[in-house]
Amino acid sequence: MHKKLTTLLSASVLCSVMAVASATVHAQEINYNLPSAEQVQAAKDARRNQVVSERVGRRLIKALDMYTEQEDVKGAIAELEAAGARDSFDVAYVNRFLGNLYAADEQFDRAIQLVKQAADSNELGWSDHASVLKLTADLALQTEQYKLALEYYGKWLQFTGERDADVFMRIANAFYELKQFDKVIRPADLSIAAFREKGEENRNPYILKIASYYESQKYAEAIKVLETGLEVLPGEKGWWSQLGMMYMLVEDMGKALQTMEIAYLAGYLDKENQFKALAQLYSNNLIPYKAATTMLKHIEAGDIEKTMRNYQMVASSFEQSRDFDKAAVQFEKAAQYAEAREDKADMYRRQGNAYIRAEEYTKAVAALLKALENDVENPGRVYMSITEAHFYNNNFREALKYVQEAKKFSNERRNASSWEQYIRSKASNRGITL
Repeated sequence: MHKKLTTLLSASVLCSVMAVASATVHAQEINYNLPSAEQVQAAKDARRNQVVSERVGRRLIKALDMYTEQEDVKGAIAELEAAGARDSFDVAYVNRFLGNLYAADEQFDRAIQLVKQAADSNELGWSDHASVLKLTADLALQTEQYKLALEYYGKWLQFTGERDADVFMRIANAFYELKQFDKVIRPADLSIAAFREKGEENRNPYILKIASYYESQKYAEAIKVLETGLEVLPGEKGWWSQLGMMYMLVEDMGKALQTMEIAYLAGYLDKENQFKALAQLYSNNLIPYKAATTMLKHIEAGDIEKTMRNYQMVASSFEQSRDFDKAAVQFEKAAQYAEAREDKADMYRRQGNAYIRAEEYTKAVAALLKALENDVENPGRVYMSITEAHFYNNNFREALKYVQEAKKFSNERRNASSWEQYIRSKASNRGITL
């Protein structure tokens, strides 16, 4: 969600930098009560306007030419470092230019030192002072000095009175990276409002609010932001699945499924976890057949990895929908992808039981024998299942054979003895001698 944004330097040597990273220090407060247009104009009128000395001016022109025409950043830096500015205004003016050049040369520590000095001197004209305040904040943000960034964004706001959408968003970013999540919301809202005043909608302030509420475990508030965001930016594909996941977090499974289905039908889902979440939602909303077919479709399409667990999920869903023959097929696929011998055995056991419920007894026996071959846990129970399959297939001799095997296990002995009597009785009634 967060990206380092590059430094952009123009011939007018104003630098605009945006960045985000991580930090743990405490940020200072921002005063959002901005001066009025009249107050700002009065400050402009009262601001002293000066020009650099002729000697320093020549150096500046030469350095600017070296940078813009010759692309010689280091040469331009050397030229200005040798400017020998003495007057406080000249020093501030040179520091502003040098700060931009050092930023262009990616020497950010030196760059921020110089532009901060220029800002703190308060010597520059109104426009130049405004730009150097903002530049100090931008460079501080890029160098992960978030407290400093917030300080100078605050100064820029109070100096210019400008309700700048990008600046509010950078403030929100800084608070987010400082993990002061409660302080993200106000500047993010101001950013949204400022963008809207320009007739624009920008996704990033919404993202910051969603992330902040999520990190604060305020899921209901995050849901409201997502719902509002999707009203104005319905084409934000990722938000649909995020909203569905948020509904799951608050256990509103009906809305979660509705949202994820909309996203799915619109083609907005493209990740394995999203397809699996949709399948899980079908299951949670007691629609197991769609859970199974959705998972299977995307396994076969390569969207979901072919693993034992994923095929097992498909099979279990088919079992829930009472499509036992389909469940059995998927349990066999799960067995094929099982890495551990005990897992393979368990999948064959479950396949066999599914075939019994599907009344496909011959297939059930074959699967259950594979479970035994793979050293299934609780083999006595499996012998009993084989007994049942043969019995219901009217194969009483084989049923008797396997019930004798089941009797060898103490946990099945009583049940097996009962079945033995039942098998003999049923065979006798049919005129079959065992």
